[in-house]
Amino acid sequence: MLQDVIKGKYRIVREIARSNDIVYEAVDTTLDRRIALKELNIAPGLTGQARRERVERFNREARAAGRLSHPNIVSVFDFGEENGRHFIAMEYLEGQNLRDVLQQRGVLPQREALDIAQAVLSALAFAHANKVIHRDIKPDNIQILPGGQVKLTDFGIARLTEEPALTSNGQVFGTPSYMSPEQIEGRGIDYRSDLFSVGVVLYEMLAGRKPFIGDSVISITYAIMNAEPAPPSGIPSGIEQTIRRALAKNPNNRPPSADAMKRDLQSAEQTPAVFASASNSPTGMGRTGMGQAFPPSGQSGLPPLYGSAPPSAYGNGSPPMQNNGPVTYGNMVPGSYAPAPNAGYAPLPAPQNANGANAPQGAPGGLNWAFNTPGGRNAPSSP
Repeated sequence: MLQDVIKGKYRIVREIARSNDIVYEAVDTTLDRRIALKELNIAPGLTGQARRERVERFNREARAAGRLSHPNIVSVFDFGEENGRHFIAMEYLEGQNLRDVLQQRGVLPQREALDIAQAVLSALAFAHANKVIHRDIKPDNIQILPGGQVKLTDFGIARLTEEPALTSNGQVFGTPSYMSPEQIEGRGIDYRSDLFSVGVVLYEMLAGRKPFIGDSVISITYAIMNAEPAPPSGIPSGIEQTIRRALAKNPNNRPPSADAMKRDLQSAEQTPAVFASASNSPTGMGRTGMGQAFPPSGQSGLPPLYGSAPPSAYGNGSPPMQNNGPVTYGNMVPGSYAPAPNAGYAPLPAPQNANGANAPQGAPGGLNWAFNTPGGRNAPSSP
């Protein structure tokens, strides 16, 4: 039976979100203030080492966010355990998350999109300086408060660089559409993985669609590993170049820090939009030379956008292909982009390019992409 009070002072008012954990609106009776109370939700059948890791990951979230006092990061007030109930008491956030905003409005004005991106980069610069890698930057974890203040939330899979990793080699945590190539491969990651995710979010705000999309987790991750998205049309070339740099496959080619990427965006607004939109280019390429991964917005063949709004800033229960919640989806073969044989996927025939020739070595079988086909795309079949 659910208790009304935790630790003798956190009085639960109502449930506001449920996914891997449960989030309540609550009142801290000692300070008479409204808070969000997050409680660890452990599956009844989870025992042994798996249960201990689940508890430790929850406590690590509290430690990660708790050490970060920054105007663009959700504040954690307290965490602990009482009678087997693990909890985190945190700041209650009004407003909407960025996913809600994008679903309602589509493309955001350039000034607003840059303000949001720069606020997230400020939060990440502070987090990285304190040895915290977020690992799940996405619109669902960016809260827009009344008045426009931006808060970065949900450090549930954050990495504390000075503590031993909980994720074993080859195990993948994150949200597919926003994951960096190295995160997809299950390799060790650093702060530059967060910058890749910011690049994805900024692209989505300016273009009204994600840069890497597909019909399954495998097709999305294959696009991240191999495709170059068409640049959003009508933005200054400096902003486009900053986004392209953030989306570099090789982390060494990304901005050297969150602060550096923020400075690049601040100066990029002064440069004019010098490239042609992909839809006006006879080759399907912008002047930057970036390949058109998918047809421009408004043309036939544009894949549907994935994702749905979670119930609040504190979590959601969407299935993996909606790309809203942290997911784990099998071991990856080191050095390749396909799941290991024991991950449950059947072998598929060798991929082909649009002209029927075999695709380059290393592409996963059966993913017959035609990324640069001006008239449309060949979507891969789900395995």
